[in-house]
Amino acid sequence: MARPIIVADATAVDGAAVGPVQLHGACPYSRTGGGVKDECSTGLDAPWFAGDGQSGIPGQTASWSGPLAAPIQFQEICAIPTLPGFSIVRNAVAHDGSLLFLFAEMSAAKSLFETYEEGIGVFPRTRAAAAARLCLVRVTPAASHTIELPELDLTFPEVDVFPDGRVLVAGPRCEWRSDSDFDLNGAVVQPATGQVARILLGDGISAVQIDDLGRIWVGYLDEGVFGNFGWGSGSRPTPVGAAGLVCFSDAGEKLWEFPNNHSYSIADCYALNVSGTNAIAFFYTKFPICRIDRDFEVSFRTTNLAGCHTFAVSDTEALFSGQYGDPPDAAYLGRLSPGRLSDVRRLRMLMPDGSARSGGRLVARGKALYHFDAERVCRFSLD
Repeated sequence: MARPIIVADATAVDGAAVGPVQLHGACPYSRTGGGVKDECSTGLDAPWFAGDGQSGIPGQTASWSGPLAAPIQFQEICAIPTLPGFSIVRNAVAHDGSLLFLFAEMSAAKSLFETYEEGIGVFPRTRAAAAARLCLVRVTPAASHTIELPELDLTFPEVDVFPDGRVLVAGPRCEWRSDSDFDLNGAVVQPATGQVARILLGDGISAVQIDDLGRIWVGYLDEGVFGNFGWGSGSRPTPVGAAGLVCFSDAGEKLWEFPNNHSYSIADCYALNVSGTNAIAFFYTKFPICRIDRDFEVSFRTTNLAGCHTFAVSDTEALFSGQYGDPPDAAYLGRLSPGRLSDVRRLRMLMPDGSARSGGRLVARGKALYHFDAERVCRFSLD
């Protein structure tokens, strides 16, 4: 039986406190009943451009007494595409900066976001009742093209592309029912043939991105680390994402996971930015900047930030979205000094018309921060 994770007071399987839990706007995570109903009642389109989750823990508000910086301003780069007979169910940014828009046939799209109530909790379905026909629209500065995908039963889908053009669709939730019966929540699709290879990526996915070598990086929230949906309970299998951050091959082989021999441990991976052959994570506990290079060498920088769900990073700077309780236009810019993020300043994010950012979804790849809303995509880059 699935177990609810109480948002303001999360616990591990053994009852130990694991700290704050971010409010994931896409709704594939366990909640108390009222919270999920409020989040999911905004309509079918909510999952792909819902808010940033910056409201954090109820009643907790960020305070900032440090320096301020001049605002940054997004530039519009394209309108949200449309596809007759289909609804957008997810957007993303690929390793090469191309924009990805995952569509599902309207008649089946709603089934990809179904939840159910059990006791005091509301839970996501780990599989759709019926597979949905999907299409991926990939937009580059030069062109836009549509990729037809086979029908898939993955709920709350995430999407990315491999350097060779194959497509990864991943479902954040994955239930273990027995040694021979568990959800394979990753689908690697060869567009030319429609061939699909299903792989196990584990339950409780908070982020998934593919690097320039075709490796799949997956971050996990606390349910994926400590266990839910049959994982990590009694004699059942250790959660696939128990380390908090895992790198897989394109065939689903686990190549690396966050080591347990550091002074840091991951209870909840709040943000992941994969660029080139490096992955950078920001996680609870302690909220450091953790860089993993091509050869899986790990380094850390301390920060004085908490709860940020997205960040862009250049060779010298990092730009973070707001902390717990911050408004949607809040961000933090800091310098990447040896061992720490220094000279951190709070700033405002402005839209192309000069108005304050008031909602939408933020996504980061490399040094660029992207804003998605119902009508357009905007970008700001650290140069």
